[in-house]
Amino acid sequence: MVRILLIITFIAVGVSGWLSYDKIDTKIKDLNVSLGNAQNELSIAQTAQTEAEEARDDFEEQANSAKQAASRLSDQLGGLQRQLAEQRNRAEAATANFNQATAELVESRKTSERWRQFEMEYGTRDSIKANLATIASVKNERDNFITENSILLSRIEQLSVELSRYTGTSVKVNLPSDLAGKVTAVDSQYDFVVLNVGEDQGVREHGELLVGRSDKLIGRLRVLSVEKNRSIANIMPDYKQSEIQTGDSVYSERN
Repeated sequence: MVRILLIITFIAVGVSGWLSYDKIDTKIKDLNVSLGNAQNELSIAQTAQTEAEEARDDFEEQANSAKQAASRLSDQLGGLQRQLAEQRNRAEAATANFNQATAELVESRKTSERWRQFEMEYGTRDSIKANLATIASVKNERDNFITENSILLSRIEQLSVELSRYTGTSVKVNLPSDLAGKVTAVDSQYDFVVLNVGEDQGVREHGELLVGRSDKLIGRLRVLSVEKNRSIANIMPDYKQSEIQTGDSVYSERN
């Protein structure tokens, strides 16, 4: 009886073990299937990751290429803009030169026309040069004559003044019409004044000058002695209308 129980027990344990093994085997098979599926999914995921990384690398490469292209285009654009500015400057300079040349051409034509009309009226350049040379020669002769005449007149006046000293006669001495000066000192006791004009300005002994103040005639002077840039004159009492003062103006009668 015990043997039978043992046998039954062993059979039960064997059956139970076989059932357990069958379940484990099934579980293993299921796990293997799941593992295969997971490996497939992992492989798909790895492939997708690799493709994504390759796409990313391609995009980065394209982005870098685009940046480089953009930089090159920017440099080219800057160069073109500089060339455009230079072209505009050259165009403006060319326009200015053209306008200046046009204006000079117009002026040259006007000058040529004026010169043509001038030659028609006054003769050619050679004839004008000859006439100018003749005029210059005549002018030199006239200037020499005027100088000599002035020297002779001055000498005659000097001789007349010297003669008047011995004869007691009055001599009329002509002074330059533009002669003008100032009274620098007055001696009221002896009725004479000092003037800031002399021989260099055309003052001569016995010459007569008028004295004025604020466009009013106040007296008349007769020159006594003459230096280079100074002279002394007597106050003529018959013509004295007011006291002569330092700073009064003096001028020739024909001024």
